[in-house]
Amino acid sequence: MNKIFIETIDRGDGKKLYLYSQNKPNYKTFSGLPPVEGNQTHLRFHPTRSEWVAYSTSRQNRTFLPNAMECPLCPMDTEEKASDIPVDQYEVAIFTNRFSSLRMEETHVPELEISTQSATGTCDVISYSSNHKDQFSELSQERIELILKAVAHRSKELLNNSHIEYVLPFENKGKEIGVTLEHPHGQIYSFGHIPETIKRQSENQIQNPLLETIAQIPKELILHENTSGISFVPRWARYPFEIWIVPHRRVSQVYDLDDEEIKNLSRLLLESSKMLDKVFNEPMPYTLAWQLAPKGYQDSHHLHWCFQPIKRSKTKLKYLAGVEQITGFYLVDLPPERSARILRGEEQPDE
Repeated sequence: MNKIFIETIDRGDGKKLYLYSQNKPNYKTFSGLPPVEGNQTHLRFHPTRSEWVAYSTSRQNRTFLPNAMECPLCPMDTEEKASDIPVDQYEVAIFTNRFSSLRMEETHVPELEISTQSATGTCDVISYSSNHKDQFSELSQERIELILKAVAHRSKELLNNSHIEYVLPFENKGKEIGVTLEHPHGQIYSFGHIPETIKRQSENQIQNPLLETIAQIPKELILHENTSGISFVPRWARYPFEIWIVPHRRVSQVYDLDDEEIKNLSRLLLESSKMLDKVFNEPMPYTLAWQLAPKGYQDSHHLHWCFQPIKRSKTKLKYLAGVEQITGFYLVDLPPERSARILRGEEQPDE
């Protein structure tokens, strides 16, 4: 992997700030926002779903849609304007979320009639740009390559920790999806356990390898393809305009990719985000999941990305109906075949 410049700043209380750049910068640093005091976190086991639920006392008071002048992801010019990224300029930054639901430090765990345990893990924020008004689809390909390399660096560091079993980088985009900060950013969660849904998906790939599945993707569902990967609307899409990006070579982690693959897959990610914004000629709200391999599944799990947009027409959102939330049985209004045609510009979307 081509060299990038990484600077690590200790923010105290076990928290760190990582700064990533293509060219060696000279940062001016400030004090920044203080840590959140008294946050208590723990997990409780759901007896009928067989999964852990996290509780965090600080999340109720986390920053909510501040104006640009008070944005905690913008760089700082003076000590008066405090930020979570207390430097005068940066390209890509990753830092420990002050309102983390998961923590490596031991906290009080209540003794209840159900199983409880420490909420082991980390919650990071990854800022894609120092420009408050940027969108993922407006970034340069070089910047997205840098984002991939930053995630590769941080995810490898996290997975080298014996207490971490799974790492999930992801992005929530748009007020409709519930973002609390408009600055272009994503997050990286690391878990001391493998969530049940992720475990099931990884188990399924042992018997049904993803590479064999995508080898059968028909042309009508393909959006773009290059020598390193493919982007397509899956036949099994649960969301309107859902897009998957999958490398041609089976790898389990972002840090397994070589420079050519990072370049080509960055192009597919950028092209896909542009296609989504073009559907209604406005930023498309979505979640973007980076599906990395949990520990123990490195030999079968195949790295891929999944955009899950929540607009089904220009004026209608795809809300999860009661049956979907209760059972996980999805009801889809827009067939994947039509979604692919709309994304390629061959058909007009619904108003």
